[in-house]
Formats: sequence, C-alpha cells, structure tokens
Amino acid sequence: MSDDACQQQTCGGLPEFRFSLGFIFQQIRLDRLMKRLLNHKQSLTLDVMLQMAIRVSIVIVAVSALTYWHIYKTLVASTIDGLEHYINERGQRESAIFKLAESNHQIFRATFLAHWQQDFFYNDRFFWQVFQRMPDHTIHLQKKAYDGFYNQSGLISKDVTAYIGAKAPIANKDFRKKLLLSYVMVDHFGTSWTKQFANLYVSMPENVNIVYWPGMRWADNASSKLDVLTEEWVYITTRQRNPERKSVWTGLYFDPTANEWMVSLETPIDITETNTLNVGHDILLNALFDRVFNDHLSGTYNFIFREDGRLIAHPAKETEMNRTRGMLMIPDLKDGHLSQQFQVLTQSIKNRQQAYFIVEDDDAFLAATQIEGPGWWFVTVYPKSLLSAPSMSAARFILIVSVLALVIELIMLYLVMKKKVIQPLETFMAASSAIEAQQYEKITNHTLPLPFKLQNEIGKLARMFKSMSGSLQQYRNEMQRLNHSLEDQVKIRTRALQQAKDKAEKEATIDSLTQIPNRHSFYNRAKAILQQADHTGAPLCFLMLDIDFFKVINDSYGHPQGDQVLIACSRTIENAIRDKDLLGRLGGEEFAVVLPATTAEEARVIAERIRTSIAELRFFTPQGGHEFSTTISIGISCANETIYAYELLYKHADLALYQAKQTGRNRVICYNSQWQPPVTDAQAWNAGE
Repeated sequence: MSDDACQQQTCGGLPEFRFSLGFIFQQIRLDRLMKRLLNHKQSLTLDVMLQMAIRVSIVIVAVSALTYWHIYKTLVASTIDGLEHYINERGQRESAIFKLAESNHQIFRATFLAHWQQDFFYNDRFFWQVFQRMPDHTIHLQKKAYDGFYNQSGLISKDVTAYIGAKAPIANKDFRKKLLLSYVMVDHFGTSWTKQFANLYVSMPENVNIVYWPGMRWADNASSKLDVLTEEWVYITTRQRNPERKSVWTGLYFDPTANEWMVSLETPIDITETNTLNVGHDILLNALFDRVFNDHLSGTYNFIFREDGRLIAHPAKETEMNRTRGMLMIPDLKDGHLSQQFQVLTQSIKNRQQAYFIVEDDDAFLAATQIEGPGWWFVTVYPKSLLSAPSMSAARFILIVSVLALVIELIMLYLVMKKKVIQPLETFMAASSAIEAQQYEKITNHTLPLPFKLQNEIGKLARMFKSMSGSLQQYRNEMQRLNHSLEDQVKIRTRALQQAKDKAEKEATIDSLTQIPNRHSFYNRAKAILQQADHTGAPLCFLMLDIDFFKVINDSYGHPQGDQVLIACSRTIENAIRDKDLLGRLGGEEFAVVLPATTAEEARVIAERIRTSIAELRFFTPQGGHEFSTTISIGISCANETIYAYELLYKHADLALYQAKQTGRNRVICYNSQWQPPVTDAQAWNAGE
C-alpha cells in the first residue's frame, strides 16, 4: 500500500473514529439521564419535600428557641424588677417590730435617767408597800402588784412581778431607789408596749429581774437559787461583752413557758459606771415565722438566716429547728442545696451596696434583705422554673403552630409539584427516548418506544441499539478498569507524599534528641494554651527547668554521656507531669513546662515531683562504669487575671530559675516580684560609670 493510500485511509478513518466516540459519549449521557429519571421519577417529589421539610424545620426550631430565649429574658427582667420592690418592702415590714423595740428602749433609757437626775420621789414606806421580803430571803413584789391595786397616782397597777436575789444590797438606799423607779417605769410603759411585745422587764447585775408580763407570773415560781446573770439576756449587756453600751439582740431561742419562739433586745442603762441596769423586750416570733412560711409569692418560699450560718426559719427545716431548740447551723445540715445558697448569699452580702440585693443561683433567683435590729437576712427563693415554664409553653405553642403550617404547605407543594414538575418530567423522558432513537439512521418515528420484537426496520434499529449497548457496556468496563488502575497509582503516590509530609512536619516540631517539642513548636502550642486560659480565666503556671552543672557533665564524661542525661531527664519530666501539660526543650539543658488549669500550690507539687525524680536518677560511664547523678533547678511563674502573656510568664519563670540557681540549685522557686537579682561587680562598675 502506498503512502498516499495509507494517509488517505488514516485521514478518512479519523473523522469516523471521532464520530464514533462522540456518539458513544452522547449515548452515555442519554443513558445516564434516562436511568436517573426512571429511577427517581417516583421519589423526586418526596426528595424535594423532605429537603424542604428539613430546612423549614431547622428554621422553626430556631424561631422557637429564640422565642423561648426572648420571653425568658423578658420575664427575668420583669421578675427581678418586681423582686426588688417586693424584697425591699418586705424587709421594711419585717424590720418594723425590731426597730420599734429599739425605739422603745431609747425612750425608756432617756425617761429613766431624767427621773433619776430629778431626784425621783422615794420613801421607804412606799417601797415596802409594793416590795416584800420572802422567807427564803429573796425579795418579790407583793401579790397585789400583779393582781392590781391603785398606785399613788390613782392609776391601777397590775401584771408586774419581780425577783431580787437574797444577796442583793437591799440596805443601800440608792439600790432601793433604783428598784422602785424601775418598777414604776415597767408598770407605766408595760401597759402600752405589750400590745406589740410579749413583755417588758428590767434586769440588774445585783441578780434582779422586774417583769411586766400579762398572764405570766414569772417571778412567783422563781427559786431562791436563781441567778439571772447566767441568762443570755443579762450577760450580753456586761461591759466585757458590750463595751459600746449599745442595744444588743440575743440569739433565737424557744421559751417553753410561753410556748413561743422568741428573741430578746437588751439595752444597758448606766446611772454611773458601776451602777447599771438593763431594759429588755421579748419579741415573740411565731407570727413572724407564720408570715415567712405562708406569706410568699406564688411558687416561691422564704427563709431567714444569720450571717454566721445560724438558721432562723425555714419551711422545710421546722423539725430540725424544734429538735435543736433554734441552735441550727446551716453548715451542720447535710443539705447541699441550702449550703450552696448560703455560700452564694454570704459572698453577695460582703459585696452588697445596699440593704437588699438579688443574686442568681444555679436554679433560682435569691432575693435577700436585712432585717434591721437582729441583723438577720430574709431570703425569697424564686425558682427559675417559674420563668422557664411559661417561656417553654409559648415556644411549644409556636412550634406546634409552625409544624401544622409546615404540613399544610407540604401538601400544597406536593399538589403543585405533581402538576408542574412530575407530569412534564414524564413527557421529557418520552422525548428523550425518541431523541435517542433518532441517532440511528433512517429513524422517523419519535414517539414510540423501542420495539425489539418487530421484524421491520424499527425492530432492526432496536436490536442494533441493543447490540450497541453491549459494546458500550464493554467500553465502560474497560474505562472503569483503567480508572481504577490510575486511582490506585494516585493513592500510592498520595500516601507516599503524606508520609514524607508527616515526617517533615515532625522533624520541624520535635527535638531530634529528646523527642519532645522543640522551642518553636513549644512556643506556638504554649501560646494557644495561654489564649484559652485567658479566655476562660482559668489558672495557669509556667515552669523553667535547667539541669545543674550540665557543662561539667559534658566536660567530665563527654557529650554522648551528656545526651543520655538529656534524654533521661526529658523522659523523667514527661512521666512526672500530666497528660494535659505541655513539655518542650528550649535549647541545651533548658526545658519548659506549661501547666494549664493549675494553681501555684499544685504547680509547686508537680515541680517538686520532677526535682526529686531527677535527683534519684543514676548514670554510669561506658568505661569503668563510674556512677554519677545530676540535679535540676526549677522556676515557677503563674498567670493571673491580668497576666497571660507568654513573654512575661517566661521572664518571671526565668527570674525564679535564676534565683534557684543563685540560692544553691536543686530547688524549686516560685516567682516573687520583690526579689531582685544580685548586682555583679561588672554591673556595679557600669552603674557607677
């Protein structure tokens, strides 16, 4: 065959070859399109609806969550505002009785001293008309002082009893004058003041108590051995316990005689430095407790406590209160929830700006106000569930309505898609089959499917399509085999490149001798840890470690032996620290460790563990087996709320390490801003120059 003939055959065959490839790829595209349409024509609508439902559901959930958050925040703001008004008003209301008691005592003291200075009328005849000596040598008021009689002013006196101990200086006229004036004033003020208080009484250090207590003959059953000085309502007013001579409150106690919880106010009255008496009120607290337990906002509860942890009233602790007679301390209760509330409240009390405040606990808002007088704290516990429940209800309603709306829209979408998408798609599939048939020569019918059983030209074309499809499948299989071969080669090359990349990255970040992060890698990772600690406000410590006299080891035993020491020390440090800690070699014999979420004391414990572990290491020289050891010096610096800078922590730890070196090595030193490095001779000379 001539060259021209060959060229003509080759050139004539190339377009045919190109046409065949184009036809094949066109058939591939049509075949894939047909299969995709045939496979998904029944599920396309569901797929679109599902995708839309998922996206709209995400929006619905987000809107519901935002609704909940908005309503909750709005309720929180309005609730806190309401709580502020409520707790302030409640504090004033509960303080009224205690402030009134203190006001009464100031009136009593001023009136008593005014009468005493005006030489209050006194005569023995009047004194012994109301007082009488008993067979046990004590002195009491006569029975008529309680039952009732007309006094010198023409007014009836009653409901007063008195106890004067047998050793009282009754022969002293000033003492009798003080007794008589105290009796007259208790009788005078007791009538009106006991409308709000249980009683009014005067006690004296001479073992005296004069009491106005309607319905209670307090002194009639008193033993001759009674010593009122042992009672809290007397001894809390002594000069040793009350040098300021101010009104003081007793602790909470249960009086079995009155069958009431009460607290007492005592106010000293000093006639002279040695001649004194005390006026007292007992305030019954059952009414207060009833208000604490029953008068509260809906869904909330109240309790009262003292700053030292003593529980005054709590609706859930009545049994414990009765058992301990009021001596119930919150820290002694095995109630973690109440203890947590107490800790939160005491911390807020220290930082408060006014007499009341509101603080947020884990599951409640705590509104607290101080009850003036005894200094107790009245607390209203407002559970957060009272706010979250209506917020959740509103969000749930919006969610339900939105879901119903979504279902209706999906139904409408299905009807629209069936008319606008599915029916045109079926027509398109039929047209695609006709287009596929047009690629065969002499095909004129564009609507009929391929009839393989016909014996005419259409059947022949159909069977030819079937034959061509087999050839096409063979071609596809060959192409897939080639593709798999190429993919395998690419995977092998990619794996090799990844391994080389990993090796290079490791060599760039890991110290080749000790197999720990090098200086550059340590710096980058430490900065990331510091940024995280700065963001969360967590404590963090930085260790600088330097092997002592390492140059001596190199000079004495050689650098290979020094390398073994570096490796052993790095492994020892790795074993002594925790998984979350970061170790790095900064260069030479110098190492650094970052201790996240670690306090100074914890860092010192870790550093000491490292130091002792290094000191226990033993090394042997290759020649002669000579044994030697080494030590390490460690400096510690700690981050705080203003210092999370790597350079500053590095500098402080380096100064602490320098101090450890200067003070003898083999020790752990924590950075101290007051310590200054010693000035060398050269530094001193330069400074003088």
